[in-house]
Amino acid sequence: MADYLPSVTSGNNDYVNSLQQSTNASASLPSKVMGQADFLRLLTTQLQNQDPSKPMDPTSFVTDLTQMSQLEATTKMNASIMAMTSGFQGLQTMQAAAIIGKNVQVVGDDFSHTQGQASQFRLNSESPLTDVKVVVSDANGIVKELSVGDVQSGEKVVDWNGLDKNDQLRAGGVYSLTAYGTDANGDLKSIGTVVPSRVNSVGVGSDGAMTLTLATGERVKMDAVREISG
Repeated sequence: MADYLPSVTSGNNDYVNSLQQSTNASASLPSKVMGQADFLRLLTTQLQNQDPSKPMDPTSFVTDLTQMSQLEATTKMNASIMAMTSGFQGLQTMQAAAIIGKNVQVVGDDFSHTQGQASQFRLNSESPLTDVKVVVSDANGIVKELSVGDVQSGEKVVDWNGLDKNDQLRAGGVYSLTAYGTDANGDLKSIGTVVPSRVNSVGVGSDGAMTLTLATGERVKMDAVREISG
């Protein structure tokens, strides 16, 4: 039987290679979206070639033109809003960079303590509590337990003089707080704390939200900051 398969030549190889190459579908797409000028040109052409015995309704053209204008205005407005948002985020970042190295009060449990100085923090209770205790601890366990007494709903300022349970001066570093009290039903309730720290750096997420890296190593959102000082 005769062999009807073509012989493989350099020309065949070029043809096979061209078939194996991937094509870019986007390259064949129109590079320009139809705008208002294109629509008007199309409208004029339709009017010139319409059937005189069956003229097209001009109201539909006016409606289409109005919709086209509204779409174009909306597109321009969206572009302007995106530009304003980008500029605002850049301004926020520059302003946030100014607090690097500053002392802040943030919602959290870990705080930075400086040896020889009192550390001040706040208790944020949602309801009145009695026999409130604040426990200061480090990586080795409990350092000091403070008796605060009764607190009302809201914030209460508490100071730690930096002395441990043996009245020894503690070194500077990162410490943790645990605060709790007894409610009207006799149940123990935890209390939120606002603690001091220092801002080491400022970061911006992909969503534009800013986060602060504190001296404790903790990362918090900007809205967790309650106070900024020098």
